[in-house]
Amino acid sequence: MDLRIPRWCKFNIRNVFTYRIVSAPVAVLGSLFISFVFVASLHVWKFAGYKDFNRDEEGTIQRRFVSAFFSCLCSALLLRFLAQSVETGEPGLSLLELLGFRSEFMASACVNCVSLTAALFIGPLVQHGFSYLRGYQPFLTTRGGFWVITRNLILAPITEEFVFRACLIRLWVGASLPMLVIILCSPLCFALSHTHHFVEHVRRTRSKKQALLQVFYTTLFGIYSNFLLIRTGSTLAVILAHTFCNQQGFPDVSFFVDSDDVLHAHRKWLGGVYLLGIAAFATLIGPLTAGFPSTFRATL
Repeated sequence: MDLRIPRWCKFNIRNVFTYRIVSAPVAVLGSLFISFVFVASLHVWKFAGYKDFNRDEEGTIQRRFVSAFFSCLCSALLLRFLAQSVETGEPGLSLLELLGFRSEFMASACVNCVSLTAALFIGPLVQHGFSYLRGYQPFLTTRGGFWVITRNLILAPITEEFVFRACLIRLWVGASLPMLVIILCSPLCFALSHTHHFVEHVRRTRSKKQALLQVFYTTLFGIYSNFLLIRTGSTLAVILAHTFCNQQGFPDVSFFVDSDDVLHAHRKWLGGVYLLGIAAFATLIGPLTAGFPSTFRATL
């Protein structure tokens, strides 16, 4: 069996990274297009009679996974359409390399990105361990059943990072947009894609503040994921970091102000651990993401 990469899977590294493969307006419009497809495909089932009011219902998760897979396919096809095939003998990137699924030191990138993310969560991890030892909560908590866990830890990280990191960031890099613009502005598309989550959350809880907090948290995570991808060049590493964050969830810091919380008496030293995690993250974010030959950078 011939396992060599077909010629059509090679893309001109000069056109992609040195020259402007697409204009900035085309890159932005393309990113808005794949964001729209991602959201619209999730709701197209309503025309087939499925209301999908509860996003945690098994059938809803399965249908939305099919929609997300369709979005991944559309995003990859758009990227393939805009890329240019190389001539014989010229250097290029395979399709997997173009999407960040094949790179040098990928294992190191995965370990470093997850370790860096874990450093940021030192506070919540210690808080959880202390609560377990005191009998306040079980060691392992699961949110929902099999399909909810599968969505949160596998399906969502893979599909979202494929569309909004591997494909969208490649578009913006191909347009030679400034790295700071790519890191800070492209997450708006990621936040836009989660609008339906926020609407559903407000519908269930009637809490607009919590919904806005989720928008802010999603945007921050998008910025962080962009930084990891551009620095390491590994989409797989970003997917694993996303999975870790989804497993941890948003830290429960209510014990700092809630005097009835069982952890309120320990708020001072736990607060110190939280600050330690933030300091460790700030110290390690540069060294742990340095030295990777990322093809997502403006200059190689």
